[in-house]
Amino acid sequence: MMPLYKTPSGSDKQVVLPREWTYVTFRGFTEIPVSRWRWNMLGVLIRVEYPVWGCPTVFTGRFARWPNSNDEDTTGFDDKTPLPGDNHHHYWSHFLKGRKNLTLGFKVWHNGQVPVILDGRQFKWKRFS
Repeated sequence: MMPLYKTPSGSDKQVVLPREWTYVTFRGFTEIPVSRWRWNMLGVLIRVEYPVWGCPTVFTGRFARWPNSNDEDTTGFDDKTPLPGDNHHHYWSHFLKGRKNLTLGFKVWHNGQVPVILDGRQFKWKRFS
């Protein structure tokens, strides 16, 4: 079974301001422990509500090792195509080798003129033997 940190749609919407890296919350957490010495397949699914006016042309996300610390290291970034006035699901995946006491986060950024809203969010991973 894959561990899952999930915020259901409609339960806790999160605002992402323009041109500011923002950590995504999953069940109220921005840091998720992945403390194993094996390879992990990571997956993040986010439902984004895009505005009609001021919609970004770039929406990007990155996985972060040791988020909110001086040792933060980001990896696995990917740009997504925003759709003005639409709700859209975006998915990111990445392979990462676990380390003792490793925590992971996921942060997003966009170049719009107004905030975008994150609705449903999921963070999950699978450990490989």
